[in-house]
Amino acid sequence: MIEDLPEIREELNKHWQTASVDLIKRGFRPQAVLETMFTVGLAGYVELHGRDAAAQRLLFIAQRFAEQAQQEAEAIAEAETAVKN
Repeated sequence: MIEDLPEIREELNKHWQTASVDLIKRGFRPQAVLETMFTVGLAGYVELHGRDAAAQRLLFIAQRFAEQAQQEAEAIAEAETAVKN
């Protein structure tokens, strides 16, 4: 992962969001826009960093999603228990 200023990353995020909204407004399905953005981005990441680094990055992301899902499930279970009592 590149080390850059948070402001640059924030600005790039805004540009990508603007581009995706523009494509959706032009009639492209949101799913197609996001899937192709992901595919193109991943291909570029592999080209810059290699397959092993890309696999490690995807694994890291998947683990974070799994942790978040686990935390959400625990929070829901705790809320359901609190409501019953």
